[in-house]
Amino acid sequence: MKLGGVFAFVVPELRRMSAAQLLKVWAACTPFSRNAIYVHIVVLMACASVIFNAAMRLSDSFLLDFIGLILGLLLPPNLYFHFVFKDRRPAIRQFVQENQDEFRSE
Repeated sequence: MKLGGVFAFVVPELRRMSAAQLLKVWAACTPFSRNAIYVHIVVLMACASVIFNAAMRLSDSFLLDFIGLILGLLLPPNLYFHFVFKDRRPAIRQFVQENQDEFRSE
């Protein structure tokens, strides 16, 4: 499974993309600069950290820590990509078609 399948599962066009491909689409299909994208990544990591730390403070249970880690890693990026790309799906398809050689499935 590629990184797009984990972090952008809610957007079908992004599911089969690697991290480099996801970053290219993110930069091309949104009005954000590369630096703004990096800030968004840092904010997503901070959200994941808050969720994981909250789960750790609630209990000493390893299972709850693991669930907090999974929720922290999956929930913020999937929500973010849903809200950022839900109206940009035609632009994503067009960008992928224009750059087919970079986005071939392996």
